[in-house]
Amino acid sequence: MVRFLTPEWIAALAAAAREATVPAEVRLTIQQIVTDDEGGDGDVRYHLVIDEGRLAVRPGEVEGADVTLVQSREVAAALSRGELNAQQALEAGRLKLRGEIGHLARQGKALSAMEDVFAAVRAVTSY
Repeated sequence: MVRFLTPEWIAALAAAAREATVPAEVRLTIQQIVTDDEGGDGDVRYHLVIDEGRLAVRPGEVEGADVTLVQSREVAAALSRGELNAQQALEAGRLKLRGEIGHLARQGKALSAMEDVFAAVRAVTSY
């Protein structure tokens, strides 16, 4: 088991991403910021890069992200477990988006096709 949002968990995402097949025409960088609203280990930042048919997950921030998603640990965990979807979180004001939202929307179909890329990681994640 890997603990959610730890460096080991991000490494597991990265390993799963290397095995993914993504549409070659998609170019998108998504920055994830998970805020520490419970006084725990601090904010967690990592990013996903989709480019030239490859998917990569890397720890830390990235300059020039197309989109940045900001959420609490509670919301991030609920999204990861599938208990909440992004649309619900947005509508409730629990997920904030910054950047080129239109670009993210245009890539929606391709992103949906990659939905199960991280299923194996979810299965071994402790929240």
